[in-house]
Amino acid sequence: MKFCALFLALFATSSHAGLFPPERGNYKYKVEDITQRYEERGLKYLIFNPARALPDARYKINKRGEFQIKDWFQQDWFEMQDTFAVDVAAYNTHYNAETFNEAKRQAFSELTFSKRRFLHRKVIPTPREWGGLNHPPIKELTLPLEQYSAAHSPLVATTSPYFDPALHRDIDEVSKSELSFGNTITLLEDKGAFEAKKDLIRAAKETILMGSLVFVCDKGTQEIVDLLIERHKAGVDVRVLVDATISKFLNHRQCTRQLRNAGVEVIEGDDFWKYGRAIYHTKSLIVDFKAAISGGHNMIDADNLSRGTDFQNRDVDILTQGPLVTDIAMAFIKDWTYFQQKRIRKNVTDVNGYQEKMLKRQELEREQGQRGADHYPRVLGDENARMQGVCRYIRQSPAEDRQIIGKAYLKMLDGVQNYLAITNPVTSDSKVTRLNRPLLPIIEWKDRFGMYNKLFDKLQAIAKRGTRIDYITTNIDMAGNENVAMLNEEIRELTAEGREAKATLALFQIHVWNRFYGKPHYKNLLKDWVKYPNMHIWTHISFMHSKVFHFDRIAASIGSYNFQHNATDHSYEGTTICQDTSLNQQLDRVLVQDMANSIPLIFKK
Repeated sequence: MKFCALFLALFATSSHAGLFPPERGNYKYKVEDITQRYEERGLKYLIFNPARALPDARYKINKRGEFQIKDWFQQDWFEMQDTFAVDVAAYNTHYNAETFNEAKRQAFSELTFSKRRFLHRKVIPTPREWGGLNHPPIKELTLPLEQYSAAHSPLVATTSPYFDPALHRDIDEVSKSELSFGNTITLLEDKGAFEAKKDLIRAAKETILMGSLVFVCDKGTQEIVDLLIERHKAGVDVRVLVDATISKFLNHRQCTRQLRNAGVEVIEGDDFWKYGRAIYHTKSLIVDFKAAISGGHNMIDADNLSRGTDFQNRDVDILTQGPLVTDIAMAFIKDWTYFQQKRIRKNVTDVNGYQEKMLKRQELEREQGQRGADHYPRVLGDENARMQGVCRYIRQSPAEDRQIIGKAYLKMLDGVQNYLAITNPVTSDSKVTRLNRPLLPIIEWKDRFGMYNKLFDKLQAIAKRGTRIDYITTNIDMAGNENVAMLNEEIRELTAEGREAKATLALFQIHVWNRFYGKPHYKNLLKDWVKYPNMHIWTHISFMHSKVFHFDRIAASIGSYNFQHNATDHSYEGTTICQDTSLNQQLDRVLVQDMANSIPLIFKK
């Protein structure tokens, strides 16, 4: 109630005075004043780049204890982050630590943490564009990874459960998938995934199959839609699969209407109520059955245009070439066939010919030694081959088995011996028991938490035995997911037009979304995970949208599968699990950079 009263007072003031409340204040500081303050505090690890500073910029100290530039929402926050740089070696020395991660945890362990606001109390003001970090975001890792993270020294793995054919046959059985070999896997970050998708679509000659939770009809998505329509008109068979309920709920059907009107075949998956709030959450793009992109990116600017530390989505996809493309294509084909046969859909045809083609290709790949359990002893016994594109794609369909990815994860987690890294957007769930189920929102009383509880227990057991775990998730300022990125952009446009009252309302919506998702997120982190000293919680300054499990830095899972009960027990999902040296090296760099750009959830007791 106090919060609402405060908002109403601000809103009334804004409407009367024509001033956006966050812009109030005395902007008396120049960037030179900020630099001088850091020098006086002995922060030698901060390097001022005068050529990157905005000329004549003026700052105030806001209520969060941050230096905030005038007209904050009209600035390019990503570019402003380059006004300062961080000297990693000097940072480590300042906080008396061997690595950057250790130094950062030491720094934040000396700060008080508000369990009401879920924020650390700042001792030294930092620029708002740093997102709560005590250093500017690190956009490039210039030192060996082990100087940032002790867990990421060069890896030499000669033995591992993941090299055991028996383990993979067990995963075959529970996941209805199989390993394929010799795949080429490239990690795609943020806007890089968007650019790669456009390149693939432009080059398409015969077929484009594309799935996404939703097509939000913003700038980036419109580019994709225009390309899809252009390729359709050129004679390419273009098919798009999205979720019906989320598209309707968010009122984002304009782009799918454009596709339909142009003659592109579109299916909206509509199993939300049939399988307990099941959504079509799989994200994939298959072009000419030669290349595929899959992972966490949706068709929304928060993903498409993200630069990683600009307070949009931090996300990863993978670009695949090789026999794994057959499996990703087959997953799309099966989902399309299910929804196409479920009921009569206007202007939607079957893909039986594609299914027959992929089945024949799978058989040929087995004969040629590119896939299948018959070849596991040979491939997994070869020190080189077992880490060269050994991958499987797991399709989860609630119409068949709504827990199939979780079953594979349980097997993979059994193999963890030394290290586990996880990225996950928001920790919205704790373990659900008969006693605490009545405390859940009414809409979740009948939800299935069976697989979520199993995965929760498995991770708890790994944490309890002392295995090092890095868990990278989202901080309180971005906990409201893509809503925050979209509202930030709305505020930017409204303040540019002088519509301060509506901008104030949008700002209030950001607070509501962050509180709605952020409160259970932080409470679960504090209750379930922070208590383990070997489990390091990292809260990224952007919305951590990627869904990654990195098992002992040997096997990596990248897909759409969140560690959250809707994914583990209800929804259509897809994930790729690979053993690949090149992918692991790419992923290690991404994860270490994500930790560098995160606030550790550690504080003064």
